[in-house]
Amino acid sequence: MNFSNNMLEGPIPQGTQIQSQNSSSFVHNPGLCGAPLKRSCGEGKEEERKQDEEKEEKDQVSSWIAAAIAYAPGVFCGFVIGHILSSYRHDWFLRIFRSFA
Repeated sequence: MNFSNNMLEGPIPQGTQIQSQNSSSFVHNPGLCGAPLKRSCGEGKEEERKQDEEKEEKDQVSSWIAAAIAYAPGVFCGFVIGHILSSYRHDWFLRIFRSFA
């Protein structure tokens, strides 16, 4: 059997007929690992995990920055609108709050 050029990924199953194939049967499948190939399946996992953790940390920081950027103008606009309503529409503003009391 020839499994080359199929873009297969992951470990080659152990204890099957596939194990008896030459490594040339798996050419151009960069994602494959394990016997009979020279590339073992544990290589690169540690680096990928570290990169994923770093990316997750950066994403969390950028989420907090986005929240802070959105929070500050929201508070400012709220105070401005509250000031406008209480200053220029004082009677209307008080009437609304008295209806809740």
